[in-house]
Amino acid sequence: MKYALVFLLILAGFNLRAETVIYVSERGEKKIGCYKLDETTGLLTRRSEVSVSGSPGAFIISDDKKHLYAAVRNPNEFVSYSLDPETGDLTEIGKVPASGGAAYVYLDRSQQWLLAAYYGDGLVSVSRVINGIVTGGAVDIDEVGSKAHCIQVSPDNRFAFTPHTGELNCVDQFVFDAEAGTLKRNDLGNLDGVEGGGPRHMQFHPNGKWVYLVNEQGKSVTHCLYDQEKGVLSKQGTLSTLPQNYVEEKGSCADIEISQDGRFVYASNRGHDSIAVFAIDESTGVLNSLEQVSTGQTPRSFNLIPGGEEFLVAAGQGDGTLTTYRRNAETGRLTEIQKVTGGDGPGWVLGLELP
Repeated sequence: MKYALVFLLILAGFNLRAETVIYVSERGEKKIGCYKLDETTGLLTRRSEVSVSGSPGAFIISDDKKHLYAAVRNPNEFVSYSLDPETGDLTEIGKVPASGGAAYVYLDRSQQWLLAAYYGDGLVSVSRVINGIVTGGAVDIDEVGSKAHCIQVSPDNRFAFTPHTGELNCVDQFVFDAEAGTLKRNDLGNLDGVEGGGPRHMQFHPNGKWVYLVNEQGKSVTHCLYDQEKGVLSKQGTLSTLPQNYVEEKGSCADIEISQDGRFVYASNRGHDSIAVFAIDESTGVLNSLEQVSTGQTPRSFNLIPGGEEFLVAAGQGDGTLTTYRRNAETGRLTEIQKVTGGDGPGWVLGLELP
């Protein structure tokens, strides 16, 4: 009887999709906003918000979809939140001092460690997560030099990487001890960035063999091979994120994401104010530029929305907007659906399909 009812509801056009929420850090208002994404229309509706003691920045959601961890500046803190499984609303459950003003946070594969990179402080750190809460001071703090903008671990949790924009123009390569929560410099050294590049963020391809770096100053994306045994990257090729006829020297890149099927790369252009779309050659990993799609002013962060990745949401930090696009899974191309005014200075965007 139950299954027959479900079948009838489907026939009647009843929407049985899981609900999706979008979290946005609103630096100017010291809030994290929570939006509902209508998976049929792609329209956003503000659902709730939480006030934060300082300026919220990057955050990450646990694999079990039960917790969100946010980096906050002034005061410098890591804040742990529980997620309501029905609505996605946030409830603060813990707060600890950070080692500086963290620009990026990332959970290791065991979900027991929160790694952070500190742009202004030139640090990376590792903090313990116990029962879903970041606990105590950092277990490991390493001085790595200026403008450390990201940190991620390898798919097997054995290595970690930190890109540096600006004058260092490199990617730190570490051996990561997931038992002790410590980082050690890889004996094989760092990866030098392309000339004038300034790698800012990175993403591993789903096949675990390729890594893509978005270059802030170079306004480009670099494809790297990843040596899974040695834990090091090697540059293969770099492609501009801008149109061929675009000659403006100002601007910079910010964020990068890869589709779950491994076929497309997306990167944000500040100045040109767009999302660049690339196709990935499935046999070589080489990129082919497809298009640049207009965004709000200064798109710092965007997110391919989990679930079917049918949508992409980009934040215009400069004009306080959120733009939603429908993504064609076959071509990778984006079509704008809606642009709404959000909070002041949106700096991070992250979607969640509720369980």
